[in-house]
Amino acid sequence: MLPQAALIALASAAAFGALTLMSDRKRGAFLAQVGLALAASLVFVAIIADGPVLGVEPEGLAAFAVGLISAAAAGMLYHLYLGRFERVWTARGVFSAVYLALSAMFGLVFASLI
Repeated sequence: MLPQAALIALASAAAFGALTLMSDRKRGAFLAQVGLALAASLVFVAIIADGPVLGVEPEGLAAFAVGLISAAAAGMLYHLYLGRFERVWTARGVFSAVYLALSAMFGLVFASLI
């Protein structure tokens, strides 16, 4: 069985990949905003929870939310700035790097607070 961190990273990367492979920019940005709202509510639940929530410890829930926040933020930036690039694959490469940087930064900042 994969460790919990690997599963969270896989889910986060899948969410980012799904957002960047969408061709409709407005729908992609909207779904990224919905993902951010969902992730923010999960962080709030992880902060106020005293025990497991639906069988998941608050630390695991917060880690999943941080992964979702980084994927949604990078996906939303991708759809907002896609028009500035001449090639779509160049934009996907650049925002993949942005996604990795946001994952590291949000992991250090948000996960240390919970």
